[in-house]
Amino acid sequence: MAPKLARSATAAAPASGKLSLTGQYQDTNYNCVPTSAAMSLSTFGVSVSQDTLATAMGTTAANGTYGNQALPVVNGYVDPLGYSYGFSDASTASSMMSQVSYDVGVLKRAPILGVWMEKLPWNAGMSGSKVGHAIIAYGYDSAAGTITVWDPWKATGGAHTIAATSLAADMQASGMYTVTGHTDADLASLGDQTGDGTADLVAADRASGQLWLYPGPTFAAADRRLIGTGGWNGMADLTGIGDLTGDGKPDLVATKTADGTLWLYPGDTNTLGTRIEIGTSGWNGMAELTGIGDLTGDGKPDLIAAQKSDGTLWLYPGGTKALGTRIKIGTSGWNGMNKLTGVGDITGDGRPDLIAVGKSDGTMWVYPGADKAVGARTQLGPSWNGIRSLTYTGDVTGDGVSDLIGVQSNTGVMYVYAGRPTGFAARVELTPGWNG
Repeated sequence: MAPKLARSATAAAPASGKLSLTGQYQDTNYNCVPTSAAMSLSTFGVSVSQDTLATAMGTTAANGTYGNQALPVVNGYVDPLGYSYGFSDASTASSMMSQVSYDVGVLKRAPILGVWMEKLPWNAGMSGSKVGHAIIAYGYDSAAGTITVWDPWKATGGAHTIAATSLAADMQASGMYTVTGHTDADLASLGDQTGDGTADLVAADRASGQLWLYPGPTFAAADRRLIGTGGWNGMADLTGIGDLTGDGKPDLVATKTADGTLWLYPGDTNTLGTRIEIGTSGWNGMAELTGIGDLTGDGKPDLIAAQKSDGTLWLYPGGTKALGTRIKIGTSGWNGMNKLTGVGDITGDGRPDLIAVGKSDGTMWVYPGADKAVGARTQLGPSWNGIRSLTYTGDVTGDGVSDLIGVQSNTGVMYVYAGRPTGFAARVELTPGWNG
């Protein structure tokens, strides 16, 4: 089992807390889930409209929004930030206070609550039974036993403070979209670091800042090795890039979030060497960094990244302990994609390929590698927006073909997708426990 950061192992929640929040009201009678989701996402620094979310969630006047439609959409926004939403029971005052105080007091995020609208005290006298509704919690006071919520229903909503006992009694079954911080949010395949002929994983623990090496093909926690003692929670977009140092060992690159510099960490046996700065600034304006193999034809591995501001896609040719002048290979729209992953040749043309997932609908696409470019995309499959930390690794399944691994956001289970000549096979559970 991979390391799991239990809530009891995190810093204790303060006795009370309240987030800064700009409240929103729903534009329609049936937009409560998209509106509450928009407010919750704002506490992550994500700005998205309720209308955009309603479209992505399939919200309708007849049926509103189903939870299983909403969950993958919101996770598509927060997974890259190292968090997940998941359904949780909050049917007692103690479980309600525990969940809200952790999310608000420790993570500084606002959970979404699925409630029965007519049971809320400020809706006393409302007709109807089991009218599903969504609100958010953004404050609490443990001593007073109260929760502060924002209800997006304009007629009676807004900010309200309610006893945790009362709020718990108003909840739908498993109606709380709690927030979880991934313990090992950043996974990267690093080739063979242990010398046993199989590719290994590295994972950054956001809570401690430590970096761990998980030997393949099982990636068992019992075998993991500490290769970075601290500071890795200040790095982002970890990706294996192949050998840039010329020593025959695969290397790691990562962005320093504080100043946007890019760093190369030379691979070594069961460790990493002294890092080398290979990008002086601006890399915090890039997203979805991934090693792609050799697209420039010079025998050296290259790097791909998307520009956050305009959605362009760029190829950075690999050099010796450096990257060359970047080449634009995508003119727009790449800020609507995530989970970019270099996957080797799955199109059969002898060149490494790129996969990516649409943020709005979770469809996975493959972009064939070409000469300093990627070709026209082909759809690989739907429903990938509930999977995070996609990583193309070595042969996990023992069939001689490299495989894809990913973590189910709401459960923390890692799955392997066996490599095939034109894509990937149905997933098989590999190991649980990859959520914090």
